[in-house]
Amino acid sequence: MKKIHLLILFFLNIIALAAQETFQLAPPLLKYPSVFFIKETKVEMAFAEPNTHIHFTTNNAEPTESDRIYSAPILINKNFTTLKARVFSKIYKPSDIVEATFIKDGLPIKSVDCTPPNPKYKGDGAATLIDNQGGNVSLSSKTWLGFQSDTVEIVLNFSKKQKVKSVLLDMLQDQGSWVFLPEQVEVFYLDSKTKAFQSFGNKTFTPDNNAKGSNCTLLILEALKSIKTDKIKLKLYLLKQIPEWHAGKGQKGWIFIDEIKMY
Repeated sequence: MKKIHLLILFFLNIIALAAQETFQLAPPLLKYPSVFFIKETKVEMAFAEPNTHIHFTTNNAEPTESDRIYSAPILINKNFTTLKARVFSKIYKPSDIVEATFIKDGLPIKSVDCTPPNPKYKGDGAATLIDNQGGNVSLSSKTWLGFQSDTVEIVLNFSKKQKVKSVLLDMLQDQGSWVFLPEQVEVFYLDSKTKAFQSFGNKTFTPDNNAKGSNCTLLILEALKSIKTDKIKLKLYLLKQIPEWHAGKGQKGWIFIDEIKMY
């Protein structure tokens, strides 16, 4: 009987060890007010499981156990910083990686005007696009402006002429909710000599059947040449027909924007 008990204990230990090897830790929780900031921001991380450590990187590399261990809020003050974090333990599989990209404010924008958004997703009006609030993937967040018109026109005004090298838009992709990237984005600048808008740059996009879930996508358009202006205009062309592979095939897509920066 004693041998049977020992054998049972032996197998129970093997089962416990196997369970430990296959059990994966949950990712850590990142806490921050917004991915956009003016001078600096702080990021807190939390994970409740004992005998674990959160390792993180800010150089876009995947965290390993040799990287820094989180012990206090992380100060971020560079233009573009991608923070990646992962939980490690000696007895369980490491968590999936959680990440967020933090974006410092660009050139000061005096005012913004835009095509009226859909009343359901109007945020705080056009100023929503330059308020340094955003990065939340929830459609119901007031940081987003939602549009379903054919085109969206946005005009950004400087208080004086500025050298502009690039324009950044933070947009939502949530194809399950019919929110797509635009078919095309065109950017123009006001030429002080001709008093007319000239091409700054443009990008086109094709819906991706492999895009899953909800995520924020940064669109960056570089200037075709060196420019100096006091006014930038953007034209966004919405997806005219959702593709055949989507449940909303044939319908018009939505676009959601929460922030625009210029550098």
